Parts: sequence; structure tokens; C-alpha cells
Amino acid sequence: MNCIIVDDDELTRKDLEFKIRQTVLLNLVGSYSNALDASDAVMVQNIDLIFLDVVMPEMSGIEFIKSLTILKPEIILISGDPQNAAHGFDYDVTDFLVKPVSYDRFLTAVAKAKRNHNKKGLVINTLNEYVFIKVSSRLVRLELKKILYIEALADYITIYTEDERYTILSTMKRIEEMLSADHFLRVHNSYIVNLKKISSIENHSVFIGKTSIPVSRNRLKNLMNLLKLI
Repeated sequence: MNCIIVDDDELTRKDLEFKIRQTVLLNLVGSYSNALDASDAVMVQNIDLIFLDVVMPEMSGIEFIKSLTILKPEIILISGDPQNAAHGFDYDVTDFLVKPVSYDRFLTAVAKAKRNHNKKGLVINTLNEYVFIKVSSRLVRLELKKILYIEALADYITIYTEDERYTILSTMKRIEEMLSADHFLRVHNSYIVNLKKISSIENHSVFIGKTSIPVSRNRLKNLMNLLKLI
């Protein structure tokens, strides 16, 4: 996840920078001593997570949160005063860390932010006709009927459509739960296919156009039951 630090205390910033460099999930985009400079960064860059001090001159952490748009990043508030936590959770922040921050507690907060971030990667409507996927700082509408297949790679999935492909941070389990079982089927640990787009089946593989997609042996029977065979 791309992250930034916003804290007027230099020692805290240096400590967080060190912890972020030790954490494979995180990519530090910037470190700022005030919220005004950070606001400019959030507007022009794809930021997924902000480590944010509560008490700062000119603009406080809470005022900074209020200024963010609907696509606001995950927020981990940081303060030397535990009583500030209550104010933060009024604004649906991800977590609250008390200075000095231990690495174990830091990792716990980051893991929570990652789980939340994964859930934001794809939002489905109640009619099950389309999804909104997060691409950089935008939410892009994607018609389900145009999806050909979905491929997993580590913590990312790639959605292949009739027009283009999109890679987002999410899990196959989450996608599988959200898509209609009447139209989509997980045929392999790494693949979900649109049943209406299958053109042929051969040797434990399904073909969508010229693309061959493997079918796990334990999922083949379920696939054959769903297809209309003559």
C-alpha cells in the first residue's frame, strides 16, 4: 500500500519511516511535517494509507480528515495522548497508535488497514449487474456481463473484460462471494470464469476465445453440472 506520514514531530516521522521500510506491505510515498503539504500530495498521488498526527499547527489531524474526499485513504491516527483516540473514531479511522509506537502494535494497525483496503477494491450493486473497482484514485464502473475471467496473483486479482483488463488489490474469496453463482464459477484456485463466455472445453481446460484456462480436477464435476449439455 502507498502511504504517507503527516506529523510535525521529526523524531516520530523518522521512527515511522524506519518501520515502514521494514514492512513489505508498505511503500512510503512522502513524509510531511504539516497537513497542508500532505493535502496537496493526496490530491495528485494514489495514497492508500496515512499515518496522521492528531495535534498539529495550522491544520489538525481531525481537520485534515474532514477535508478528504469520499475516496479517503485508510487513516491511522498517532498521538501521545490516548484520550485523543475517541475523537478519531468519530471519523471512522482505521486505528489509533499511542507514542512511542512499538513495532508489534504498528504491524497490527497496518494489517487492519490492509484488510479494510482490500474490501474497498471492489464494490458491487444489489442488482448484481455491475461492480465499481478502484483504479488509482478513481472508482470505475464495470458491467459484469463484459467480464471474461478473473485471475489471482498473490494479494492482487486481474479482471479481464471484453475491452481491457484491471488489476486491483483484493482476494479471490471476496470476489467469489460477491459474484453471481449462476454466471460465474471458480474453476481453479487462481481463476474465476464467466460461464456465458466459455467457447469450448478440452483436457481439463476451458477456452474463452483463444485463452486456455485450467480447471482443477475437483472443480470439473461442478462445472459440467452447470453447463447445458445435449
